[in-house]
Amino acid sequence: MNSTGHKAALLVATLMLLGGAETKAAEAAEGGAGTGSGVVGKVEKAVVRGAKAAAHGIEHGAKAAERGIKRVVKAAASGVERGAKATGNAAHTVAEKVGGSSAPTPSPGK
Repeated sequence: MNSTGHKAALLVATLMLLGGAETKAAEAAEGGAGTGSGVVGKVEKAVVRGAKAAAHGIEHGAKAAERGIKRVVKAAASGVERGAKATGNAAHTVAEKVGGSSAPTPSPGK
């Protein structure tokens, strides 16, 4: 039994050594051949990150453009309204100075 125990221990130790050697050999092969595939993997990841960043940039730009267009439309509407009001006020002032009308004209803003 003592001999069987030693043989079992020797067998287990041999299997562990062989397993460790196999792992090291696989790592060495992967390291030598993996240099190219490692670079390829990094390039693939970089391309994916770049595509995501580009998509995010386009989305961000579209939202900014939408906000800008809304602001421009709002500013244009405000400008038209202010211009119309100023024109009405000027017309009213000119009419008062020229004719001195007895009936007040309603202002366009009201």
